[in-house]
Amino acid sequence: MKHLRPALLLTALAALLAGCDSEPDRVITYATWKQFPPMVYPQATATPVRLDLHFSPGSDALSQDDEVALSNFLAQNHIGNGGALDISVPLPQPGETRLVTSRINAVEKTLARRGVVVSSVFASPDGVPETLSILGHNAAVQLPPCPGYNVPTQLDSEKQGVVNFGCSNAANLDLMVANPSDVAQGRSLPPADAEASTLGIERYRQGKVIPPVSMDTSQ
Repeated sequence: MKHLRPALLLTALAALLAGCDSEPDRVITYATWKQFPPMVYPQATATPVRLDLHFSPGSDALSQDDEVALSNFLAQNHIGNGGALDISVPLPQPGETRLVTSRINAVEKTLARRGVVVSSVFASPDGVPETLSILGHNAAVQLPPCPGYNVPTQLDSEKQGVVNFGCSNAANLDLMVANPSDVAQGRSLPPADAEASTLGIERYRQGKVIPPVSMDTSQ
């Protein structure tokens, strides 16, 4: 028994020394209980765009080239059904008020056929004669920086990876959205035939509901 005591002491001492060489137990710090990063939402940047439409002197009709240019302008800038634009015209000269108004109406009609509404019309002293300008915005999706997804992962003071939950989902949504302008702002309702929409309500109130079509497949 006397020989075992020194052996036990040496064993305990060796274990203690081995423990000093290893890393100490982790201490719970603020990094462990830190708050989650703020939620990430889809983002988009809007860049002003402009298209100048040229009219023949004394005419309020859009040329075929301007119709094609307008279609390309709307497609390239993702301005579609429910979109909104502004119109800028030069200051009318004496006797041109009716002509300028007719040109504005012509452009509004061709935009309405594409489901685009005109938010405002204003006259500019810098406008070019015989020209009508369409002003809008080209929206582009701005992907958020997501650690471990599209940017490197950073480590905190406890060597834990800093992540942002939901960030990759927001980035995927940005990549899948068909119209980037929907991320920047919502769409207004496009022009619609309100009279046709109310006919169903009138028939319902008058008890003239159209019966559903029979789908009998027994024959």
